[in-house]
Amino acid sequence: MTIKALIFCQIEHKAMSMVIEQFREIPQIKKVFSLTGDYDVLAEIEVENTDELYDSFAKKIDPIKGIISTNTHVIMKTFKR
Repeated sequence: MTIKALIFCQIEHKAMSMVIEQFREIPQIKKVFSLTGDYDVLAEIEVENTDELYDSFAKKIDPIKGIISTNTHVIMKTFKR
C-alpha cells in the first residue's frame, strides 16, 4: 500500500534554492511547493511503507543543510471531486 505524506518545511532563506534542488533529486518526493506563511516549502512524498518513509527522512531529508524544521502529516484518505 502506498503511503503519501506532506512535509512542511521551514528553510533558511539563503538556502531555499539549494534545498529545493536537493528535494528534486529524491525520487520519493513527487511535488515541491513554495509557500507563504509559517512554512517556506511543502513537499509531497510517496513511499511504499513506513520503513521507507523513515529511511527517506533519516538518510535523505534530515541531512540537508538549510532545513530549520519539518512538520510531517501522513495523508489518510484523498477525496476526489
